[in-house]
Amino acid sequence: MALLIYHHHTIVSTPIYDDETGKWKCVASISWAQSKGLPRQLHSIQDFFEPFSRYEDAENAGLEAAKNWVESRASKQLRVS
Repeated sequence: MALLIYHHHTIVSTPIYDDETGKWKCVASISWAQSKGLPRQLHSIQDFFEPFSRYEDAENAGLEAAKNWVESRASKQLRVS
């Protein structure tokens, strides 16, 4: 499991082993606060990639996919403002 704080978002990448394929699935969760006093928001990324042979590869792919999602969300917000 990897934990990363990235642009005020908390990212957790937790690969899951698939007994059927013998490979690791990429799973990442992203949470952030909209504003003080409101509950945190949550977004999950899973089954985004083909399964990986190595745990570390699935973990890193989850982190990178989540960072890309955060950056995409930020750029959309800038265009709207």
